[in-house]
Amino acid sequence: MKLRSSLILATLLLAALPVAAQTLDWTMVASAGVSDNSQPAFVTTGPAVSIPSNWINTLEFRYPVTNTYGSATSKQPGWTTFSVTYADNHSTGTIVASLMEVDACTATERQLCSITSTDGDGSTVCDTCSLTGSIDFSSHSYYVYVTIAKTDLPADPKLYELAIY
Repeated sequence: MKLRSSLILATLLLAALPVAAQTLDWTMVASAGVSDNSQPAFVTTGPAVSIPSNWINTLEFRYPVTNTYGSATSKQPGWTTFSVTYADNHSTGTIVASLMEVDACTATERQLCSITSTDGDGSTVCDTCSLTGSIDFSSHSYYVYVTIAKTDLPADPKLYELAIY
């Protein structure tokens, strides 16, 4: 009886693995973004992207969101949360990250979620927001639009990572 119960439990656990594999999240390190800047005055260090310490600048990046849930499984992942990991040490530095949806037929854009950095001591922070709509890759494309602004030299805003889950 114990052997039979153990076999049933093992079978159920193994059957749950494909379901767990289908809940993959989308993540991207900040240094992998596509720059919209004509003057690429930015620094990448490991996963981070930032403005050089001796520059005052505003940077723009785009991060294409792909269906890591799997088109063969579903074009509608159950993602509900947008997350940004950053460091912001001064009021003259800001990071704004927005998850954007683009309609496949009309190219109409809609913001699903946006996070603006809060001033801190330069420590790494992870902020989240809830999506205002569901993700549907069958009729929309998605990207994250990020601006990193520095209006005075003491500021040192750094973007580390973006995620949707």
